[in-house]
Amino acid sequence: MLVRLLAAAAATALASGCVSLTVGKDTPVQSQFRIVDRGAPPAPAARPIGRELVIAPQPGASVDDSFALAYSRAAQQRAAYQFASWSDRPSSRLAQLLVDRLTARNAFTSVALVGRGVAGNLQLNLTVNDFFHDASSDPGTARVEVSAELIDRTTRRLLGRKVFNATAPVERADSAAAAAALSAASSTVLDQLTAWVEATAAPSALALRH
Repeated sequence: MLVRLLAAAAATALASGCVSLTVGKDTPVQSQFRIVDRGAPPAPAARPIGRELVIAPQPGASVDDSFALAYSRAAQQRAAYQFASWSDRPSSRLAQLLVDRLTARNAFTSVALVGRGVAGNLQLNLTVNDFFHDASSDPGTARVEVSAELIDRTTRRLLGRKVFNATAPVERADSAAAAAALSAASSTVLDQLTAWVEATAAPSALALRH
């Protein structure tokens, strides 16, 4: 199936004459990349929320949320770089980076990944929808889309649900540049998530005080 998708994508690219044929190939040296938070160091939160948060990455079924570094030459098609991969599944890595962000902000009493034995009265579910190098034009664009939902575990109430997305230009049509651009786009999504989860959790903390 992957071979057929790749062949179809390559035919589309050749017909358009606008895509580098080096995308997906690279040099035959296996490389492993890690998503890096390129955002500025988080400033302390202006007001404490005073609630415990656990973050639960929801593994996706597509190649976008896998150890493969995905790219696309045509809409709704995916392939994987042959000699490049991620060190962590994107959903797991983004969840950990968000833990780091929110811990540094110090708005919540505690922040941890689910399953680490830490209690939490709020749970943030994260799902990676898109995480790929869009190579439909040369050298392409990194595209990241993440869905989030915040749940009050005490009342079993959904506090909010939102989709976040960001893009970043890819400097060269290769896996290293694609990985760097996906880190940049991820950092923008982390900015958005940090602001949203704190703003969405704050009213629940206020309600507990009254």
